[in-house]
Amino acid sequence: MSALPLGQIIYIAVKPIFKIYLIIGVGFLLARKNILTVETSKNLSAIAIQVLIPCLAFELIVSNIRNSDIAEIGTIVIVAVFLIGTGAMLCFGLGVLAGCPRIWWGGLISCGILPNISDLPIAYLQTMEGSNVFNNIDMGVSYVMIFMTIQMLVQFNFGAYKLIETDFKTELRLRARDKEASVESGINNEQIHPEEEFTDTRTRLNVKDDGNSNDECTSSINSDSQVDEENNSESLSSNSSLSEVNTEQGRQALPYEDSQEQLRPVSTKNSALNNLSRQTTSRSILTHIPTLNSLLEPVTRTVSVPQHIFDNDRIRQKQQHETTEDIVRVYSRFADLQQQQTFEPSTINKVEKSIAVSESRIQVFLSHIKSLPTFLASIQYKKRFKSMLDIWVAATLKIVSITLILSIIICMIPWLQALFVVTPQASVPTAPDKLPPLSFIIDFTSYIGAAEVPVGLLLLGGTIGRLKLNKLPDGLWKVPLAVVLSRLFIQPVVGCAFNSKLWRDGLFYDEKILYFVCNINFCLPPATSLIYITAFYTPVRDPDDEGESIGQLQMDCLALVYIANYIFLVVCLPFVTTYTMKVSLGF
Repeated sequence: MSALPLGQIIYIAVKPIFKIYLIIGVGFLLARKNILTVETSKNLSAIAIQVLIPCLAFELIVSNIRNSDIAEIGTIVIVAVFLIGTGAMLCFGLGVLAGCPRIWWGGLISCGILPNISDLPIAYLQTMEGSNVFNNIDMGVSYVMIFMTIQMLVQFNFGAYKLIETDFKTELRLRARDKEASVESGINNEQIHPEEEFTDTRTRLNVKDDGNSNDECTSSINSDSQVDEENNSESLSSNSSLSEVNTEQGRQALPYEDSQEQLRPVSTKNSALNNLSRQTTSRSILTHIPTLNSLLEPVTRTVSVPQHIFDNDRIRQKQQHETTEDIVRVYSRFADLQQQQTFEPSTINKVEKSIAVSESRIQVFLSHIKSLPTFLASIQYKKRFKSMLDIWVAATLKIVSITLILSIIICMIPWLQALFVVTPQASVPTAPDKLPPLSFIIDFTSYIGAAEVPVGLLLLGGTIGRLKLNKLPDGLWKVPLAVVLSRLFIQPVVGCAFNSKLWRDGLFYDEKILYFVCNINFCLPPATSLIYITAFYTPVRDPDDEGESIGQLQMDCLALVYIANYIFLVVCLPFVTTYTMKVSLGF
């Protein structure tokens, strides 16, 4: 194959970005118009995890991977472990140097160990299929699914998602310590001025009692006059004309709503009679309106349906688009975490108190070293092991995990794989159409699984469209930029150098598509699932609370990380692709 011009290589590398970002942009607009709502996204995510991803993984792994590819799978495991390890160290190291707060260390490490190895590389590879640079694109997508399997094992089976949980536990613990300090300072102030506090309290109570008594008198006087006005208005509304009913199509509950809006507590002897008269009037109106609507139904039926659709569109456009607060509202399970984790201010360990009062980092380090034996002795190892075992079993019994395990088992056994696809390693009796007897399962999974990538990119765009940036503390903007520097600039250099060494050692077995997939996986943004895991541990914000709520800092940091990563990805990923194809593979 003759060498391709550099301009053609650059175009091949940039072209997939257009399709990916156009689909992401559609999801962004749908989220802004409240069409792709948080509830809709949650349901689509459940469909993708339980149906689309298992179908796509089964079809790709069973159709393309054989037991002779076990060496390539071993290379993928080596590269994946290196990818996760270097990502964690680089993100954590640069993030801490940039001033990352203690309550986001877990999220910082998660950004390093969990890249978006799913929709992005699959869409990128499938777009390159028409360029004829690689002949076995489906094999490359199968390798991506193996990478995704390893990442899912790390994230769920090995409990990497609990890194984010530790951030919220740390924040709750620090807030409990601050609360203890404020309570102690408040007690000291009360001991200094007890008589003044007692006088102020009595004054406030007297003023409040006087105000309540005046309000009760005023409300009882106003309620009598309002009841009379209601009776007059209801007698007039019962004689409404046919044109007025026609104008208020579909609002049969209007008199009922008006009566409810005007109801007030009444402390008079005639309140029972007034209530009875209102109920009788409402019943008479409600019995007449269906009759009038039934007369107009043949005329307005063809108009009401499209009018209803247009009205819904106008209402949706007037509503504000959803933000990360709506994601928290749907996904939050903070109450369960708070019940499981109780923080008594008196039980805060001596190490944290020494950190709070110490000014020397050497003293803090020495205090950690001295308390290490006590900490190791206090760990309940049996309980921890049982908890990890429960997590492993629960994650393994998920549909996507079972499907991935079955897919790998089937592709490793030739006669079992021959039931689904044609393989040169074994043969079984074919069906009447000369195809393997279970080929219809491959047809089903390939047809369903084809929807996974566009749906995943739409959900990604919707997530980005709901991101909301609040005011960050001074200097905290450096932390997301440190994550971008790690994921999209430093890690691709380290990863390409590591893969180049493996290529020279023959561990890629002349599989150029495998080498290409391993290189681009080092230049991917953090996984989208991090925003939903963070929302899972974040409490729903109280609208009356003007202070900073728990989890707000974590959500703000993640929002800025995603925005910055997808801005720089437009340049970084095509650059890595061009370098890999032109320099490393010699196209």
